[in-house]
Amino acid sequence: MADTICRTERLVLRKWREDDLADWQAHLNTEEVRKHLGGKLPPERERETFARLLETWDHEGHGFLAIERVSDGALVGSCGTGPVMAETAPDELRGSFEVGYQLRSDARGQGYATEAAAAVVAMIFDRFDQEVAYAQTSQANCGSWRVMQRLGMARRKDLDYDDPDYPPQENPTMVWSMQRPERG
Repeated sequence: MADTICRTERLVLRKWREDDLADWQAHLNTEEVRKHLGGKLPPERERETFARLLETWDHEGHGFLAIERVSDGALVGSCGTGPVMAETAPDELRGSFEVGYQLRSDARGQGYATEAAAAVVAMIFDRFDQEVAYAQTSQANCGSWRVMQRLGMARRKDLDYDDPDYPPQENPTMVWSMQRPERG
């Protein structure tokens, strides 16, 4: 399929399609899923945010992808990469590629986030030719930093920073990183 960017054993990471909107609204733009991302988007921001998802990969060559489960074609989440843009991020971090992910509530605890994120980290190294892959979360989002640990990322306290785009309980932003494996 032309929209597929990569595939794992159980997942397809693909570009978003217009017909994903209802699933995205029902399963990903929820209070529970967006708890650590500033909360559920209000209706006036939903369409704008989804429009960015639809076009970012084609226009910028990176972005968040839909995670589709191979076994039944269900949309189970979103995972992707792009440069860190936060103005308050340390210089070493700003502009570097990070991996990010979110899963619908009923798809958690099955290893999908780790599987999708590992595929995206490989893209950061191979497709985007980066020497380091980063990830960010908050102390409050222990599920996310457990994924980072399973990926083999190292905690980078020296790069933590406050991001005013997130509420106080989600600060400071915790930074994790992984070096590109040695080329053989």
